Amino acid sequence: MLEQHGENGSSEIDSIEEAGSGGSGSVSVVELKRVNKIRRDFVANVSHELKTPATSLKLLAESLVDVLGEDPEGARFFAEQLRDETERLAKLTTDLLDLTRLESEEGIQNPQPVDVRSILMVMLARHRPTARRKNISLSWKRSGRAATYTVRGDETQLTSMFSNLVENAVKYTPVGGRVEVTAESDESEVVVRVSDTGIGIPEKYLARIFERFYRVDKARSKETGGTGLGLSIVRHIAENHGGRVTVKSTPSEGSTFTVRLPRG
Repeated sequence: MLEQHGENGSSEIDSIEEAGSGGSGSVSVVELKRVNKIRRDFVANVSHELKTPATSLKLLAESLVDVLGEDPEGARFFAEQLRDETERLAKLTTDLLDLTRLESEEGIQNPQPVDVRSILMVMLARHRPTARRKNISLSWKRSGRAATYTVRGDETQLTSMFSNLVENAVKYTPVGGRVEVTAESDESEVVVRVSDTGIGIPEKYLARIFERFYRVDKARSKETGGTGLGLSIVRHIAENHGGRVTVKSTPSEGSTFTVRLPRG
């Protein structure tokens, strides 16, 4: 399955296609079979991920029809479930389209100066209401001159990347916990860390959490509305900007995601 190949899928395909177009101009049968399997597994995973909410929508719609006019409370319940499943399907579709676009791009088209500090402040304001509802402390610290927080890139992509990280931190941190965003910069790079006191991630899963559709806890991910694509999107955006993202985590203590972006 794709979860075993994860993000290596697209890079392996690219490298094999390059090998076939230059040098000896030949590709081994073994390599072709591996690439075809990766593609088949990806299609199978996408089909499964889309089929699940689609099936739920059908069942909920049928249940709603059965109680409509006879049980107002039951009808309200099924209508709310329909809304939630529709939102989940819409988010999954959006994430799939975003990830496909990111994987097909090489670097950033028409990079522009982007103030990372401003993006982070907007993200904190956007997620603060959710944090308050869970009594989570959401704080922000920075060091370095304001002028050194400018990178060249795509503001929309960078906003999506940091939004994913802050949203996840708040989502997986229990009531009364803490989420802290820290940033530092110098003449060469901007470093942003998103830390939380959440549930944490076992070490054996850390190497795979940036893979497409990979979930450490599938039940919890469905409960929180996760698509299994957010961290894959984060990784692609960081790499498209010439940077990288890493993670350190301890179960029951929390996680820290670190993004490093070059300023050049």
